[in-house]
Amino acid sequence: MASIHLGACLSGGWKLFKRNPVNHVVAWLLVGVVGSISAGLLIGPMLVGYMRMIERETRGEAVQIGDVFRGFDDFVPAFVAGLISSLVVSLGFMLCFIPGLLVMALPPVALFLVARGERDGVAAFSQAWSIVTKNLGSAFFCSLVLGIVGSLGFLLCWVGALLTLPLSTIGSYYMARQLVGDEP
Repeated sequence: MASIHLGACLSGGWKLFKRNPVNHVVAWLLVGVVGSISAGLLIGPMLVGYMRMIERETRGEAVQIGDVFRGFDDFVPAFVAGLISSLVVSLGFMLCFIPGLLVMALPPVALFLVARGERDGVAAFSQAWSIVTKNLGSAFFCSLVLGIVGSLGFLLCWVGALLTLPLSTIGSYYMARQLVGDEP
């Protein structure tokens, strides 16, 4: 059973964001715009690309804004993992809200697995399901806090979301990394 250190997710997100805030804001804007234009259908590949960009930056490699589109290199697994995990979370929210909260860590973990090389979207979802359900309490708490952090920016006339959404996404990357046993 993996343990999640919420402080590592939040501080890791902040440290990475501080290195190059413009890249992260623009990358997240691209994720949001492409995801919105496609009615959410392309959010999986976009987030896989963003996670790959985050991964490269954590290794100290140079990143470019266009790296966010590298998730399309593995379009099918990213699309399938994102779609299945999002449908499960949505179904959970429809079932009295609490089940959705409990499994809201599924999409970032499934997409992280695709970003890390899983070439089968269903297998990525299955692995994410196993990982999240074994660590339900800590995954729930971390996802809840990261979701609140991401939402806080909307209180400032949506402008603050340009800061909080990338922070929340980077924090989700660190959460997924800890859940799969790769401590940052």
